[in-house]
Amino acid sequence: MIITIQSIGIIKNSPIFELQEDYKNRITNQGKLIGIKDVIINENRSSKKKDLKARIQEEFSRLTKDKDKNSFKILLDKKGKRVDSKNISQLIKDIMKNGQNINFYIGGSDGIPNKNYNDFDKIISFGELTWPHRMFRIMLMEQIYRALTIINNHPYHK
Repeated sequence: MIITIQSIGIIKNSPIFELQEDYKNRITNQGKLIGIKDVIINENRSSKKKDLKARIQEEFSRLTKDKDKNSFKILLDKKGKRVDSKNISQLIKDIMKNGQNINFYIGGSDGIPNKNYNDFDKIISFGELTWPHRMFRIMLMEQIYRALTIINNHPYHK
């Protein structure tokens, strides 16, 4: 299994980048124990278009340009179902049983085109709060790491 995070926004050398790399290593190490072969982070530039619809469409196209048709596609969006750490853990476990890769998608700040919500297998939300994309990606990575520690019965999640 391969876990991919597709995101709008680029994290350059900074403390946030270091944190991203730390969680990537943590996910890789916990994932090896259960058959996860790789963690890939694909960053995409934000659109500079002034027209809202054009901006949303351009960012969605960038986000999904490398979409793996056979992977389980999870969109993180405020319109999604609210989940907790155990829900994410169970979701990853279920997807692993099916032998699929997982692609997580974090769209731009304006969301995705309404017509494209059906392109995803699952849409989840971390709540109503608004977060900067760079921090949200780290939150997602922490939750993936936490989910793997739950699966592995590691004491990180208490």
